[in-house]
Amino acid sequence: MYPFIWSLVTNLPGYLYVDGLVKDFLINVLKTGPIPSHLSFVMDGNRTFAKKNGLPLKEGHRRGADALMEVLKCCIEVGVKNMTVYAFSIENFNRSQAEIDTIFDLLLSKLVYISEDNQFCDVQKLRIKIIGNRSLIPEKILEDIVTLEEKTAGYREHTLFVAFPYTSRDDITHSIRQIVGKVKDGQLDKDQIDQQEIERNFYYEGEAGKVDILVRTSGHTRLSDYMLWQCHMDSVIELPTTLWPSFRFYSTWWTIFKWSYYKTLLIEDAEQMQIKKLSTEDINKRYRKPVGQFTHPPYVSVTRE
Repeated sequence: MYPFIWSLVTNLPGYLYVDGLVKDFLINVLKTGPIPSHLSFVMDGNRTFAKKNGLPLKEGHRRGADALMEVLKCCIEVGVKNMTVYAFSIENFNRSQAEIDTIFDLLLSKLVYISEDNQFCDVQKLRIKIIGNRSLIPEKILEDIVTLEEKTAGYREHTLFVAFPYTSRDDITHSIRQIVGKVKDGQLDKDQIDQQEIERNFYYEGEAGKVDILVRTSGHTRLSDYMLWQCHMDSVIELPTTLWPSFRFYSTWWTIFKWSYYKTLLIEDAEQMQIKKLSTEDINKRYRKPVGQFTHPPYVSVTRE
């Protein structure tokens, strides 16, 4: 019943106009507060969505690709600088070849669409960068991907990192191999190896910092070997039950809004702590003189005899 009613509402005259006004208003609301720098998405639920709606598996992945467009648009309009999507895990090579081919074809076609046909990257100043083990990508697809990266390389306002094919363990292993190679070649001294050097040798190549928000849709409560290093300190992990094809503008907005709200509270708490610290420690130093530096006022009599 609910999908039927929603379908009627979305087909009402003027719906798209009103929906656009609401979205513009919500975007402006978010811009008044802190904005996350890096959002990462595990786009889970395409197959379940297709099964629940009696659709072919390919259609589930296609709807997921459409959802990605809405999510990216929302993030960019809000002002998020970096976005990462888990497009294909190395573990996914265990799936059927037909499904692997479908995912590869859809991913490439969608990237081509947003970078060329739709000119999305040109309008939004969006750079596309693949992070992952390129040795596992078929040669023809890899050539097309490199072409896409080159076409968008000049943009720096926003970056879409596509984890494809990727796992965190492979990323960490890659970094170690890179560092070992540099030490052997004399480019790096072993005493220079620290956390920052490890991060510079990830597939990210030091271009994106920690993840502010990691979202995994469909309700699964596991990270699936994804962003294990980048999700640290105060990273927020969201695990909504929404299937990825249904995770669109409003879901993205709500996720960022919650982060911004709690971030604002943390900032206010930090400011209050600073004020308290000032009042207890610094006031004496700044406004009170040590004993002995004050002169007693002269004695005055109010009566005269």
